Amino acid sequence: MTDELRPEEPLDDDEEATPLSRIDPNEVIAEIASGAPLDLVRLRALTEPNRDTLTALLRLWPTIEPARRREVLAAMQQLEEDSAALDFHRVSLTALRDPDPATRMLAVRGLREQDRAEYMRLLAGQLRDDPTPMVRVEVAKALANYVIGLEFDLLADDDAESLTAALRDSVEDVEETDEVRGAALEALGAWSDESTGEMISDLYEVGSPQLRLAAIRAMGRNASEGWLDLLIYHFDDEDADMRAAAAEAAGQLLMDEAVDPLVMLATEDKDDDVQVAAIKALGEIGNDEVERILNRWLKERRDPHIQDAIREALAEVQVVTADMVDGRQQRPRFEDEDDVL
Repeated sequence: MTDELRPEEPLDDDEEATPLSRIDPNEVIAEIASGAPLDLVRLRALTEPNRDTLTALLRLWPTIEPARRREVLAAMQQLEEDSAALDFHRVSLTALRDPDPATRMLAVRGLREQDRAEYMRLLAGQLRDDPTPMVRVEVAKALANYVIGLEFDLLADDDAESLTAALRDSVEDVEETDEVRGAALEALGAWSDESTGEMISDLYEVGSPQLRLAAIRAMGRNASEGWLDLLIYHFDDEDADMRAAAAEAAGQLLMDEAVDPLVMLATEDKDDDVQVAAIKALGEIGNDEVERILNRWLKERRDPHIQDAIREALAEVQVVTADMVDGRQQRPRFEDEDDVL
């Protein structure tokens, strides 16, 4: 656990350092309790809280209104997005069993970037037991990161079995909502086990429209080249959401054969969101041909919405190129932690 930042240490490259050591976390907790407007600068003092601070938060949490609890969690997540140096996930842990469903949803989102096996076990249990479907949807999305870890053999056998069983049970539960089943299927899609491909195919064939859409998205996460022809087939689907999902999934397969169909979709589809999805997919593939096409479009296409998508895709191409040159490979890290509340 990291101690508080020293005054001379910047939080990140773009933000002026804030002397967090001069801010008493207990004062910030008292400000939260008072209902006064949240001071985001001072709220940063609760990053990586120690046990005493967590205990104080636990005592406070049930006494404040649900709207205030949601406000605090949302503000912390925004701060984390703005600065990688901040980490409030232990605060999210304290809210994981909050009686307010919307607060639980925010708490689960606050754990999405975590990779500790203890957290996976907590979330797997919540996927089974939480009474609110939309919370279970968020839990399934959070578990998706662990499925990627499973692919890299970064989970112990028992944890891998618990994870896949929890997601499969949700997918196969015909009494579960389609939203939860679909989210669980998408999460499980990254597991290359043969049973996953069979499950994706089955729900694509016989599932509801929402589950078929989830199956299309799962095909992209599954990263099997055999899905490409089916995904390209759906580039002509009547449903714009299906076309967009198929485009994104095709990009995730990272196959050069998808470039020409995606270029056509990005230039000829009448729906802006589909065009953006196709442009994003091209950025995922990121070969030299894609880079030339995107640079040309940046000069030719004037729609600000499309230009933003092109710039983001070009930035992704640069990341892909840098990884190829440097030989880097990003992998999630899974480890135990002895201070889970």
